Amino acid sequence: MNIHKNAKTTSKMRALIVARRQGGETPGQIAVGLGVSVVTVRKWLARHASEGAAGLDDRSSRPRQLQTGD
Repeated sequence: MNIHKNAKTTSKMRALIVARRQGGETPGQIAVGLGVSVVTVRKWLARHASEGAAGLDDRSSRPRQLQTGD
């Protein structure tokens, strides 16, 4: 999967977010240290909590279903 040029996080950085949280850092500390928002940190921590390591993988941004013009 291609990462777009403005992407702030990669799967490796997302794993680092989780590792730093498990190391005792707060989401705010992680955000400042990695140059991302606290919202981004919390989003990846929540995905990891609900989906495990697979939740940190890239996902397609393509719509699952196209709307018709009806």
